Amino acid sequence: DLAQVLGATRTRDGYLEGDGYRVTWAIGHLVALPEPHEVRAEWKKWSWAHLPMLPDSWPLKVLGRTRDQYKVVERLLKDRETTQVVAATDAGREGELIFRYVYERAGARAPVKRLWISSLTPAAIRQGFQRLRDGAELDPLADAAKGRSRADWLVGMNLSRAYSLAHGETLSVGRVQTPTLAMLVEREEAIRSFVPEDYLEVHATFDAGRGRYPGVWFRERTEAEKKADGEGGPLTRLPADGAEAQAILQRAEAARGRPDGARVARVDAETKRMPPPLLYDLTELQRHANRLYGYSAKKTLELAQALYERHKILSYPRTDSRHLSTEAAAELPKVVAAMSGPYADKLAPGTGVAPLGKRYVDDNEVGDHHAIIPTVTPPNLERLSRDEARIYDLVCRRLLQAWHEEHRWRVTTVETAIETGPEVDRYRSTGRSVEQEGWKVLDPPSPRGDSQDILLPPGLAAGQPAEVVGAKVEKKQTRPPKPHSDATLLGAMESAGRAVEDRELSRAMRECGLGTPATRAAIIETLIQRGYVERQKKALRATDKGIRLVGLVHPEVKSPALTGAWEQRLERIAQRADGLAGFMGDIEDFVRRLLGEVADTPPGRALGGAVARARDGAHGGSEAGGGGAVDAGRGSGASRAPAADRRYRASEARGADARGGVDPRAQTN
Repeated sequence: DLAQVLGATRTRDGYLEGDGYRVTWAIGHLVALPEPHEVRAEWKKWSWAHLPMLPDSWPLKVLGRTRDQYKVVERLLKDRETTQVVAATDAGREGELIFRYVYERAGARAPVKRLWISSLTPAAIRQGFQRLRDGAELDPLADAAKGRSRADWLVGMNLSRAYSLAHGETLSVGRVQTPTLAMLVEREEAIRSFVPEDYLEVHATFDAGRGRYPGVWFRERTEAEKKADGEGGPLTRLPADGAEAQAILQRAEAARGRPDGARVARVDAETKRMPPPLLYDLTELQRHANRLYGYSAKKTLELAQALYERHKILSYPRTDSRHLSTEAAAELPKVVAAMSGPYADKLAPGTGVAPLGKRYVDDNEVGDHHAIIPTVTPPNLERLSRDEARIYDLVCRRLLQAWHEEHRWRVTTVETAIETGPEVDRYRSTGRSVEQEGWKVLDPPSPRGDSQDILLPPGLAAGQPAEVVGAKVEKKQTRPPKPHSDATLLGAMESAGRAVEDRELSRAMRECGLGTPATRAAIIETLIQRGYVERQKKALRATDKGIRLVGLVHPEVKSPALTGAWEQRLERIAQRADGLAGFMGDIEDFVRRLLGEVADTPPGRALGGAVARARDGAHGGSEAGGGGAVDAGRGSGASRAPAADRRYRASEARGADARGGVDPRAQTN
C-alpha cells in the first residue's frame, strides 16, 4: 500500500504515520453538495414558488455515515505541522472532485501536490512521488468536476421537483439516468408492441458426390422490397399460407433421386481476417464478463476494483482508454513474466518482449489512465475468489492476445439450382472453416461451447451435378427484439453519440457517451433501485413506472444530446478554453426554460405517448417513491433562454403540493 511504500507504518486513529508522512483516507465520498433545504430552509417544501432553486453559493456538507473519518482528515489538513498535502485520490476528474471538496470543506491552506498514477504497485507509487504535480496545475480539471457536479444538482433537483409537482407523483429525473432509461423504454415498447408473424422456409439436402450438404431456398429481393425491408440480402421467407412453399417443394420432390436433379450453380469463397482485439477499458471488460458469465456491470467493477486495491495485480480499472502509454508499455516484459505461466503453451513467439505497435501503444489515445492490464505483481491465485480469478484471467488473456497473429477463416457460399422446365429454384449453403486460429487460441472458453466451423463437402465447383436427397417445408415465426442486457446497454450508452445529429456534439459523445466507465454501472443500479427498471436474469426491462416517466419528460431531457453538449463544455473547461462561471450561467438559463415548459404542460399529459401505453399494460396501481434527483454521470447540455419564473409560479395551483401528492422525503441522492 501507499503508506507502506512511504514508511508510514505506525497505526493511529484514522491514519498511518511514519518517516515524515501521515497517510489518511476517504471512505468513498466524505463531502457532497447539500440537499436543497440545507441551502435554504424554505426549499424543504416542494412548491412551484420555490423554483428555480439556484444557490448563490455552493456550501458543502459532511456525509453522516463517514463523519468520524472526515474529522480525522480535517484535523490533519489543518494541523500546523502539515507543511504539504499530497492528493492521492484517483487520477481523474471525479477523483479530483473528491479531494477538492474535502480540502475546501475543511478550510485547509497547506500547499497541495498531486500524485498521478495508474497502478498501486510499490514501484508505481515510488515513481509517482518522484514526480508529483503541482496542485494548481489541476485547477481547470477541478473546475470541470465542480461544473459537472453543480449542473447535475441544478438539473436533477429542479426538474425532478417540477415534473413531480406537475404530474402528481414522485419522479426522478437525471441528466444521464433519464436518457439511459429512454433507451430501455424504447426497447421495451418495441417488445410489447411486437406482433409475431408466421412464415415458411423450404430446406433441401444435396449430394454432389463428395458428401451431403443442406441448402435454403432463396431469391434476390426486388428494389421495392429492399426499400421496404431496409435489407439488401436474399429473401428466404415465404408466405404462411403455404401455396408458394408447396409449389417449390413439389418441384424439389420431382427432381429428387436423380443424379443430375440439381447442379452447383455458383461457389464463392472469401478469406476473412480479424486482428487481435484492443485491450480492455472498463466498459468493454464489463460487457465481456456479462456475455460470458452473466455478471452485472456493478459486479464486474467491484471485482476489478478488488484486484486493483486489495490484490494489487490489476491496473486502475475505471479507465476509458484501450491503449497503453509508451511508459506503461516499457513495463510489459515484467508484466508478462509475472502472469504468463498458466498460458505458456498458448503464447506467441516474442510475447512480452517484442514491442507492440501503435494499435496498442499510443500516447495520444491515453487520457488519465491507460487500458486495464495486469501489474508486475505475481498473482497468488489461491487468494482469489472464483469470480476475481475469472476477471483476472480475462485481462491476462486479452493482453497476451496482442502478440498473436490475426484470426483468419474462410467463408464458402454455394448456390445449388433445381431446374424444372422454365422454373429455377436456387438454394444457398454457407460453410465456414478456420484457416489460422491466431489470437483466438487464447479466447476464454464459451459457456455455450459454440463451434466455429460449419463444414461443406470439399471440392464443390460450379457446373457439378448434384442429387436432391430430400426437401421439406419448415414453419418459422418472427422473433421480438431481445431485451437489453448489461452488455448491450453499456454498448448503447458508450455509443449514444451515434443518435445525435449535431456533428460537434456527436464527436463529443463518441469520446464519452452517456456517463463514464466509472459511473455507468451505478446508473443502471440506480434505475433498478428507483423502480424504473427490473433485472430479469440477464435481461434489463423497463417497468410501467419507467415507461410512464419517459413519456412525461420533454424530448431534450431524455436525449443524449444533452450529455454531448455538457461534455463538450466541460472538456473545454478542463483544457482552459472555457470558464466555469459561463458554463453555470448557461445551465441556470436552461433550467429556467425547462421549468417554464414543464409548467405549461397539462397534468398527466404524455409527451410521447408512452404514458398511455404503460397504463394499458399496467400490472397494478399508481407507483411512486424513490425519487432521488441527482445522478453521478457526466456531461449534459445548456442553452440560453429567457427566464420563465412567472409562468411556472402562475401554474402553482396545478402543482402536486396543492393535492398532497408528493413526498418531500423522496428527494435524496
